[in-house]
Amino acid sequence: MADVALSVAVVTAATGIVAASVPQVSSLVSDARKASRAQREREAGDLRRACLDVLSAAGDLRMKVDNAALARGDEMSTWLAEIRAAAAAVQLHAVSVALLVPGRLGDCAQTLADAAASLATVAATSTEPVAHQMVTRPDFAGLDGACAAFREAAVAHARGQTR
Repeated sequence: MADVALSVAVVTAATGIVAASVPQVSSLVSDARKASRAQREREAGDLRRACLDVLSAAGDLRMKVDNAALARGDEMSTWLAEIRAAAAAVQLHAVSVALLVPGRLGDCAQTLADAAASLATVAATSTEPVAHQMVTRPDFAGLDGACAAFREAAVAHARGQTR
């Protein structure tokens, strides 16, 4: 009879412990889901900012090269320095995107960085050092095409079409 009373006491205690822990376990599961969702939202926000930074830097580079093509005189060396800095910014932001999302979007970011570097090189090599002006107007087709492809890949990625 004592064994029955002991087993009833053990079962009753175990039931109490399980009943008390169920709300805590469900709270832990809920907190873990919220933390996971918040992490995904932070990562998506970081990627959006990185993509916009790449596009902004590429637009800045394009504007600087376009303005430098119209410039004449001693300020040309300043324009070329700004062009090199803008191309470096595109490359830095492209690496940021590629680190966040390897794959198609990262590849498009690298293609855009390569186009930016190429445009900066063309701007420098087409500048006549004695006359302090660009002798040929740079072709923006490579940069524009890379920007369009990157925008398309970024939007597709944001919509969940590619990973």
